[in-house]
Amino acid sequence: MNDPHVKALYYRVIVGEDIDYDNAPPVSEITDEFDLSIDGDIAIFEMKKHYPTAGEARAVADGYLRAWEILIGLEYDPDDLRFVFDRADVIDRSPHETEKNIMNLQAHIAASTATSNIHLHVSRGRYPSFPKNFIESTDAETMYLRYKAYRQNREKLTSMAYVCFTVLKASAGGLEKAAKQYYISSKVLKKLSELSTTRGGATEARKCTGNGTFTPLSPKEKEWIVSVIKALIRRVGESEYARSTGTELKQITMGDFPKI
Repeated sequence: MNDPHVKALYYRVIVGEDIDYDNAPPVSEITDEFDLSIDGDIAIFEMKKHYPTAGEARAVADGYLRAWEILIGLEYDPDDLRFVFDRADVIDRSPHETEKNIMNLQAHIAASTATSNIHLHVSRGRYPSFPKNFIESTDAETMYLRYKAYRQNREKLTSMAYVCFTVLKASAGGLEKAAKQYYISSKVLKKLSELSTTRGGATEARKCTGNGTFTPLSPKEKEWIVSVIKALIRRVGESEYARSTGTELKQITMGDFPKI
């Protein structure tokens, strides 16, 4: 090709086990970089800007979809809805004279073509809201993967919560700096640190008291921790967006969560 241009990217829409979106109407989203449409098991990104290779175009679409997958996982369940790259339509913007009426098509098939059996138990009537004011980052990804492991019973609540807390703390250089950087009350972070460090039964506690006893988390405390972690993951992505756009964030306080 003389002047290759990615016209569109196609992704397969994969729903989670026991989930279906059969009754959800098609949805679309318009951004400065692409027009996105989803109908059934296919998502199409029609690219507005010039990208000469599928890899360059996918960097834009993949980042958007990963942010959306994180927010979907927080709102519903991890892997409730995900997207697998299927192919790219690439045209030549400056074909030879004999090729002017011919569209050049390149298909880039994703490496993974595995399928899974889906047992439909929950039918969702609409697709989740598209991501707004949220940018996926390394820290958001790290925290979400630990949260996902917890939701899939591959990690204890206390260890997941403590790792998420330390990610925030380390990224800012301390607890008080994290509270300021992410607009989170230090009381929330201190309480999260306390519960994830000193509480929990024999199979989940991170530390044992001096006399060898454990203090299990109450159901309300567990609910509180989960609510906080979900809010903190969102806040990390929101802060990335705020920094890139110059917008302000509303502080997260103890009043935003269930009382314990």
